[in-house]
Amino acid sequence: MTTHIPTLVSLRAFEAVARQKSFRKAADEICVTHAAVSHQIKALETSIGVKLLDRTSRSVELTAAGAQYYPSVREHIQGIVKATRRIQAPEEPDVLLIQSYASFNTMWLQPRLADFLQDYPDTRVRIISTFEDGNYDSHRFDVGVFNAPPFDPRFEYRPLFKTDIFPICAPEAFEEANSAASEKLLKNAMLLSVPSTWNEPDDWVSWLSAAGLKTKNMKFGAIFDNYPLVREAVLNNLGMSIARAPFCARDLERGRLVKPFDISIPEPGRWYLATQKQQRPNPKLDIFVDWLLEKVKADPTMRLFRHVASDR
Repeated sequence: MTTHIPTLVSLRAFEAVARQKSFRKAADEICVTHAAVSHQIKALETSIGVKLLDRTSRSVELTAAGAQYYPSVREHIQGIVKATRRIQAPEEPDVLLIQSYASFNTMWLQPRLADFLQDYPDTRVRIISTFEDGNYDSHRFDVGVFNAPPFDPRFEYRPLFKTDIFPICAPEAFEEANSAASEKLLKNAMLLSVPSTWNEPDDWVSWLSAAGLKTKNMKFGAIFDNYPLVREAVLNNLGMSIARAPFCARDLERGRLVKPFDISIPEPGRWYLATQKQQRPNPKLDIFVDWLLEKVKADPTMRLFRHVASDR
């Protein structure tokens, strides 16, 4: 089956509308008329045969398919924009480029980064978020943190950490169960997920198996490209998801999310820190890596692990 690739113009229009949640604002941003944006969205949906947006007179919302499609479109559109800017202007000197997933950057690194910047005010960093395991040609970086097997021989991979996974839900969902968490709570919930980056069973399959529950009795909902997106869906009580302990710790502490089951299992994969093999000595990079390792060691939701030769 041949996949028809949509036009860049239509994808750009979709990305702007999905981000702005407005045809008018999207039209202003990309300097075209409201009608032109509407035409491009219609052309895109016709081209791929999938409805991406629900439109009313007052609002624009992503459909389930649109929510799944949007992160990848956004990343690649923004990648083109960033690549264009890089060739139009010289890169900033002495800036460390740190790349990881949106989940790691938003939910774990960002809350701690102020400490690093305060302790090392002369070290500037640029945080690059990705939804893939590393596109090194378009996102050049000095250090990356990835939840995937080592896959690029140009980079040195250090074992970083492993963690646990478990279901989370909104407090309202837990209260609606009217009792301690039970199998009934799971069967009545829409189970949301994020694709696995490892060649192992996905998070829900792994956790349900450990809990002695059958997947055929469950209702599986939308698949999101990243944890910040699925977190928003859970916060809005649209379903339950599997969370990695470091990324939901603050939400659990503040009562925004609930862990309805006592059962936690080791995540199917593990995390690596990647640095370029061929690079000049960089004391600031060494300082950042040492700081990162100390923060990981201090986090009770993370476990350092030793390198396994077969991972190479």
